[in-house]
Amino acid sequence: MANEAYYTSEHYSQQRRILINGDPRALICFCVDVSQSMDEWWIEKGGLRRNISSGFADGHNVDYFDLKDIRPGYAHYKKIDKLNDTLRSLLKELKTDRELCRQVAVSIVTYSRFASVKYDFLDCEALDIESCMCKIEKAETAMGDGIRTALAQLDEMQNDLRNADNDYYTPILVFMTDGTPTDDPRLEFAEVRERVQNGKLYVFPLGIGDGADMARLRDMFPLGKVPQGFSERYRMIRPEDYGNIFREIREHVRKKQSVMVSEGDSVQSAPVVENSMVINNQMGESIFNNLKGMI
Repeated sequence: MANEAYYTSEHYSQQRRILINGDPRALICFCVDVSQSMDEWWIEKGGLRRNISSGFADGHNVDYFDLKDIRPGYAHYKKIDKLNDTLRSLLKELKTDRELCRQVAVSIVTYSRFASVKYDFLDCEALDIESCMCKIEKAETAMGDGIRTALAQLDEMQNDLRNADNDYYTPILVFMTDGTPTDDPRLEFAEVRERVQNGKLYVFPLGIGDGADMARLRDMFPLGKVPQGFSERYRMIRPEDYGNIFREIREHVRKKQSVMVSEGDSVQSAPVVENSMVINNQMGESIFNNLKGMI
């Protein structure tokens, strides 16, 4: 499949098993923003005593703080760490579920300056969870390239299943970002909208942090199909938000009877700092709050 995927001999044998065991498959592609802004911190409002200085990084103004200046008892986390924690938890649940582990196949696509396949499709029974954890890359956010790569992954796996006379459920794209694109993803967003409209894709567009452009992410849905309370429900800020939305994804997969089974009609298609000068992207606020038009 696509480039830089996690390949072993076990990987190939498991992909073969996906095609020959005849189980209908629920395909999930996680498309994850790994730009440098994902290495920033969220700190509960009132949880920081002071900032040390200000600067400019990853295309926006940032403040810096000392870790010892976080007040005890106040929630705080790095966005990439919290995302990995919740992704690990979800994959572990899928892997240990006796039914779902043989019916769900997962792929991980990451994007910053470019997109790449971090983990190619395997059923959850064979999933190497730690190999799915994401790391920070470049200071750019190529959303269009990320979406194209993710859709190509889904298309290719669906075509393989179809050629093996296997059914599959409507595939799921979980798209995650914390900011705005550095490319122009309008064509890719239009492709996602069309697939959602035609029942060929289910999408979870997740905004990470206060600075996520929820108005843009809403554009992945056709008119009339935007989930109720989208901007609040699909924005992950507080620690519990991550767990809530990933439980929703898990339950969506579990309720397979609510997902249309395909007829085989596929679509062609910065290092951790021990002490000072840590980027502070939030003090209960976003470093993006000077940008207009975001909700």
